[in-house]
Amino acid sequence: MEKTKKTGLGKVAFFAVLWFVTYTICLLVIKKGSPDTGAGIVLALLPVATFALYIFNLYKGIASMDEVQTRVQMEAVVIAFSLGLLTLMTLGLLDLVVTLKKEDWGYRHLVPYFFLFYLIGLIISKRKYNLEDEKHN
Repeated sequence: MEKTKKTGLGKVAFFAVLWFVTYTICLLVIKKGSPDTGAGIVLALLPVATFALYIFNLYKGIASMDEVQTRVQMEAVVIAFSLGLLTLMTLGLLDLVVTLKKEDWGYRHLVPYFFLFYLIGLIISKRKYNLEDEKHN
């Protein structure tokens, strides 16, 4: 059973790295290479496919976790989603009042924030469940 969990985590990590590398390369090629429209569309959609593979494997990995681990992941995602929505709402409202520079606050700049929000949610949730475990011991 332990080997299965490690293999599942390895697979999830592989697809996370695959997505990150694909996203970074495609972003750099689009920004620096100025591809034609057709190639640009393919480059823009390639990270979507690798991210979909990552999500699929992550979902399968979470489904195989025990109840507490699943709850930790779900709470981390809820926190990340809420913070992401808050960020988009704030930027959308601010953009109505002051013009935000696309070079600084474009969609591609927000991607790292969503991962940061997930990590924040994971830390909060893990701390919560560690504290609950300590209370029961």
